[in-house]
Amino acid sequence: MIGDRAQFQTAFRYQLRSYLRTWRFLGLLIFVAVVSGAILAVQLHRGVDLVTANYPTASDYLSGYLSVLADAVIVIGAFLGGDALAIDLSGGAGYLMLSQPVRRRTLLAGRYVAAVVAGFALGMVYYLFAALAVQYFYGTIPVAILGSIGEAFLFLLAVLAVAFFFSSFFRNPTVSIVAAILILLLGFPILTAVGTLTGTEPWFSLDYGSQSITSILATNFTHESTTHVGGRGGLSLTLYAYAPYPWEGALIMAVYFAVFFSLSFVIYRFKEVRG
Repeated sequence: MIGDRAQFQTAFRYQLRSYLRTWRFLGLLIFVAVVSGAILAVQLHRGVDLVTANYPTASDYLSGYLSVLADAVIVIGAFLGGDALAIDLSGGAGYLMLSQPVRRRTLLAGRYVAAVVAGFALGMVYYLFAALAVQYFYGTIPVAILGSIGEAFLFLLAVLAVAFFFSSFFRNPTVSIVAAILILLLGFPILTAVGTLTGTEPWFSLDYGSQSITSILATNFTHESTTHVGGRGGLSLTLYAYAPYPWEGALIMAVYFAVFFSLSFVIYRFKEVRG
């Protein structure tokens, strides 16, 4: 029987080939390049003076530039990992694959690492645009960008773990991708919004943890603030705003990774395959 290392390498290699063969990686690369390029184009159109007036420091500029990175990571993670396991559980070629003397844990590990490598490469394209932009406008690249990259990497790990969980739970690859996108783009932000309205720090939301990608760059970082709306005999509403400490965001994302990766492993290992 082929050893775990050889099986892992084979799963890793063929998963990367799958991304290239189905044009998925190229499509996501174009998506990331268009989004980051569009943001840069808008900033260039506004001009150096206006940009530096709105963002006093290079770190503040990067924080604003990377504000949509979390959404891009969610799209990347959902499409790279949303069907990575479901293709095996829906029958057909997957049934033939799992009927061979191959360990499911090794298959999962190889495919997950392949998704991480591809996703990280795509994310670095976004950071490349951000670095070029901040160098052009401010003549420097803040060292804090390295911390932001680390936070984004943790978020990618967590997003892929959630996507792999849905991929192991649903047998239909399309359903698993859609479910992952809906939960990550809508479900978790709703949890974060609940905290804004109720005054509860949404430490339980992955979306909240992802905010550390930009909060680590902010020079005027504020963990908690309140805004009062209305008054003078009318309806008064207090809105709460929270931003995670970098260590807090990292911890939230690490916990989500550990929990959902473990769940996907257990489900994928024991779930019956329909031939």
